[in-house]
Amino acid sequence: MADAPSTRLYLVRHCDVRNADGVLYGHLDDFPLSDKGVQQAHAIGRHLAESGVRRIITSPLERARQTADIVASHLEGARVDVSDDLIEARFGRYLQGVRPRDVPWRRPLWFIHMAWPGLLPIDESVSQMAARIRRQLVRLLREQPGEPGMCISHGDPIQAFWVESTGRRAYALHRLQCAKGGMLELDYEGTRLATLAYRSPQTIAAPDAVSTAAAAGHG
Repeated sequence: MADAPSTRLYLVRHCDVRNADGVLYGHLDDFPLSDKGVQQAHAIGRHLAESGVRRIITSPLERARQTADIVASHLEGARVDVSDDLIEARFGRYLQGVRPRDVPWRRPLWFIHMAWPGLLPIDESVSQMAARIRRQLVRLLREQPGEPGMCISHGDPIQAFWVESTGRRAYALHRLQCAKGGMLELDYEGTRLATLAYRSPQTIAAPDAVSTAAAAGHG
């Protein structure tokens, strides 16, 4: 039997967002990248220019699609596809349009979400968010085994995948932080996740800096 191919995938959070009113934007339209976000996206593209990535799957939300297009501009022959699997967390619809400081009194169900993600009908569990991220990663692994690829999503779904992949409990969802413009580097043997490392936007922009990456095995 042939050995399972080794594949490096990148799970990227969209870059910084223009948000003059400082609200939670959730699934709302008209929240493109800020100038800082554009710079972050170019930094990701330059960082991965020699990686061999030619396939990007992105969330349909504007901030993610714009991140994908800028990153792809640095990758020769890169193709960008869109998948609803990579969209923002469902609970974001409940929070959107509200300033973070006002959430406790304007969106009190937030307390339940923080204590037990997925308990409310308007919410998703960590496992549900992780599963939809994983579907698109496995899609890349099966459609182009051995070839690097990228998915671009949002904070909570990425952190849900991170929580499950490293064996943490669900309450760790909001303790792990994949910053805007940060990424998880994922090494697979076949469709088995072998290692996971986090790379912050700072280490992407300055690759010679001390990395914040934390590797973790996955059975």
